Order: sequence, then structure tokens, then C-alpha cells
Amino acid sequence: MEKRLLTEPDVCPRCGGAFHCSKSARCWCFEVQTTPELLEYVQQRWEKCLCPACLAVVSDTVRKTGEIN
Repeated sequence: MEKRLLTEPDVCPRCGGAFHCSKSARCWCFEVQTTPELLEYVQQRWEKCLCPACLAVVSDTVRKTGEIN
């Protein structure tokens, strides 16, 4: 029997990797330390959510450098 997903995976616009976004307050992304400015930057730069790895990299880079670019 073929295993089927209930929802199609999302594709990260930064790296092209597949991941699942629950599009709710229970999504994994609420566990990543971010700031309102970082979230605004992500929304302006990319049309869709980033995968866990990319959001962590972007968040970590901003935290280390203090710059959003």
C-alpha cells in the first residue's frame, strides 16, 4: 500500500528543501528565537515560510552580527 501525505510539503524559498509548516501558533517556527524585526525581514524578503534550518541560520546570523541584510 502506498503511503500518502495528508498535506503536501512546503518548499523553502531560500534553499529549496521540503518541510512542513502547520501555519498555526503550534508550528515549529515559534520555537526559534527571533525578533519582530527579523520576522518582518523574512516576510519582506521571501514570499513563503523558511524551513527550520534556514530560519535558524538567518536568526543566528542576525543574533551574531546584529544586522538584518
